[in-house]
Amino acid sequence: MRLGEELRLTNYREKELELTILIPCLNEQDNICEILDDLNNLRNQHGLHSFEVLVLDDASTDQTFQKCYDCIEKFPNLNLRVVRRFEPRRGYGAIVRFGIANARGKYCVPVAADRVDPIDLIPDFLKRVRNGADLVQCSRYLNPDDAATIPFKYKFYQVIWRFLIRVLFAQEIRDSTYAFKIFSRVDVLALGLDSNRFSISPEIFFKVMLSGGKIEFVAAGQGVRQRGKSKFIFRREGLGYGYVLARAWLHKTRLMLWF
Repeated sequence: MRLGEELRLTNYREKELELTILIPCLNEQDNICEILDDLNNLRNQHGLHSFEVLVLDDASTDQTFQKCYDCIEKFPNLNLRVVRRFEPRRGYGAIVRFGIANARGKYCVPVAADRVDPIDLIPDFLKRVRNGADLVQCSRYLNPDDAATIPFKYKFYQVIWRFLIRVLFAQEIRDSTYAFKIFSRVDVLALGLDSNRFSISPEIFFKVMLSGGKIEFVAAGQGVRQRGKSKFIFRREGLGYGYVLARAWLHKTRLMLWF
């Protein structure tokens, strides 16, 4: 991408941070101010200080970017940075990879702009990585009631996905696809990421797992999108998920190295 194709807005002063909260956005004008308000309340409630919020606008065609601009002065304690990327748009994974590369925190947490993620877990995430976890994954399958929050069609695909994991890896992995997790930015960059779509979430999980990283799970259900339209369409994403699972298995069996 040429330098002229990117626009950045910030009220941020350069300093070392512990955490970057990544918010990928595509036409989320109805949600972006609310999720920033939620994060500001979380910050005030738990006394979070060494962090930034990096909003990644993936060439939205609505007022998402303008609303982010208006929020910079509204939420000064969020250390808010806004990055707008223009065409060509390559998908969720591409904008997340861009965000990880440009983050200034030691750890990264992707947070959905549509407010479905249980962000109240972020302080617990931080505690666990401070105590030695390499990745902390929010799992919707540890408690039976949490799985009920997942739409039926996605739950159906998850049954197939987790069955394939049991067959290929001979272990039960409760949730490897949910994007809401915390991980070391430098360690994940060192492992390399190449997914351009939503399959970046299991890619991060399996690369940390296969590199011997310590993974911990935290039980929680996801919320329900109230406004706007979901960008996840399985018929577009299925091939990418299959590719990640195949590469993970090939790497595990040493038939083909993934990283």
